[in-house]
Amino acid sequence: MIAGSAISLFSDFAGVESGLLPLAQVGKWLPVFVTPIWVLSMGLLLGALVTAVIHGILSALSFIPGLGNLADDPKRGVTLSLIAGAIFSALLCYFYVPQGGENGQLLFLPLVTLGMILGFGLIYGMWHRTRSEWMSILGEGVIPYILGTLGLFAVIGLGSTPFVEKPMAILESVPAVNLVGDGTVVEVATIAPSADPDIPEFLPAGITYNFRNVAELRIESDKKVFLADSDKAEAFSRAPIELNPGSTEAVTYKYQDREQPPIPGDPAKLHIYNQEIDPAEVTFTFKNLPQIPQASSIVFSAVALFLTLTGFMAMRQAAPRVWALALSTAKNEMAQPLYLLLLAIGIFAVLLFGIFPFNTLGDDIRLLKDSGVTMIMVLGMLLAVWSAGTSVSDEIDGRTALTVLSKPVSRRSFILGKYTGIMLAVLVLFVILAAVLLVVMSYKPIYDARETSQQQPPWQVGHEEIITTLPILGLYFMETMAIGGIAVALATRLPLLANFITCFAIYVVGNLLSPLVASARENTELVGFVGKLIAVVVPNLNSFNVQAAVDAGNAIPLIYLAAAFNYLVVFVIAIWMVAMLLFEDRDLA
Repeated sequence: MIAGSAISLFSDFAGVESGLLPLAQVGKWLPVFVTPIWVLSMGLLLGALVTAVIHGILSALSFIPGLGNLADDPKRGVTLSLIAGAIFSALLCYFYVPQGGENGQLLFLPLVTLGMILGFGLIYGMWHRTRSEWMSILGEGVIPYILGTLGLFAVIGLGSTPFVEKPMAILESVPAVNLVGDGTVVEVATIAPSADPDIPEFLPAGITYNFRNVAELRIESDKKVFLADSDKAEAFSRAPIELNPGSTEAVTYKYQDREQPPIPGDPAKLHIYNQEIDPAEVTFTFKNLPQIPQASSIVFSAVALFLTLTGFMAMRQAAPRVWALALSTAKNEMAQPLYLLLLAIGIFAVLLFGIFPFNTLGDDIRLLKDSGVTMIMVLGMLLAVWSAGTSVSDEIDGRTALTVLSKPVSRRSFILGKYTGIMLAVLVLFVILAAVLLVVMSYKPIYDARETSQQQPPWQVGHEEIITTLPILGLYFMETMAIGGIAVALATRLPLLANFITCFAIYVVGNLLSPLVASARENTELVGFVGKLIAVVVPNLNSFNVQAAVDAGNAIPLIYLAAAFNYLVVFVIAIWMVAMLLFEDRDLA
């Protein structure tokens, strides 16, 4: 059955290239397949453009005397970066923490982290050395692999533009994406009464709006008024709408209901007649959202790419010794045959999952998502633990670490650089396999519909599957970072095999920790104490495990990502301190 599915899939694409398939059939499913990829590609292209423009401006500012030399003194550069980062962090917290509601406090640490990236990016982006080293930054270490993967993904998406469904409509929705707030805008029109009470006088409302992006509208008034689309009765395209005072008399409108809007699309045509003798205040509450909601992923993809490149640049310039050690470690691990083997296994497995008939009565997409992201995580963990053994344990036993530390590199920088380099290598693995998985996820709804003779889904279904997969990949990368931190800490004392066994045991117990602690509460005090002790010593990896949500088809809220990030930061700091305790008195001679 699998072979037949693979042959069917291959024949589809071969038929497209050779022209054997009818154009009507190709035109039916190809736009559904490529549109989600095209949307993300536009986000990557926009992110590259924004990065080029912003850092181009910073490079131009580096010619100004004083600004370009701020980071010449490392202490001064770091201090000013922390100050700028604190300002950015305060602004981000001011705008976004209230949107988190009762869990808004979970956003503080992620927003502070983003603020620090922006602060260091600002100061070191204006550094004259950064201006002259940008080509070196983009061409060294893991950055070319990441940019190459994203660039190939963007080229594929850009090349599919002729087949995309309504590309201009998607792009026109981008300006309506709300980076801050939920898009609610309040406009108040003050309407004077008619000069002659016997003659209705429709006065211009004097408010501005773009009805193309209005998703919801609520109109309230403190006086009895009439809404019309002209100032003259003979020019009315419809009868004026009566609006009485009081919240219960408010006029509401929702775009999704496909009703006729209560006000004209052109703000200049909106006129209001105040029937009473006192001025009336008419309140218009607009909720502006992009007409095509999927356009939001373009903006957020662009922001993610900008922050990633800015973070790489800032770390390279602010911590050159750690960055040099990290790049050396990452390049060494990526040159190993095991890395290529894991990459090949991951690509083959993801493609196989795409055509594998899970026979789940309509839930094949969820199983593909679960199997794909789990496979990527497992391969990433294997790479992290193996790299910790080869780049830390072997270097310590082979006296290579002593040579590195004889240079102006502290033991703290050595451990931090090794951990960073290992995770950079894992990040490249994640990015490449994730790109393949997202392409498969875009085609999977079409493939399943054709296999089951069901109606072909719209492209929004594939896009939703892709967007809901990205947070899961983020969580599993965080879990890999936690296991990687443990592996690096243990590698300062244990050989590779012992490290593998210990990390495997921690992974199993860590994912069973929540049910273990819950069951311990119902037993004796001794069992409860042992359960709590294990919870203190072993990380709760179940915090990153969202398999239940994936199986239920539920989307992962961003606030959950923030909570998992908070836990990861605290755990990584703790395990780094343990690693330093284990490595500080290690005899390297």
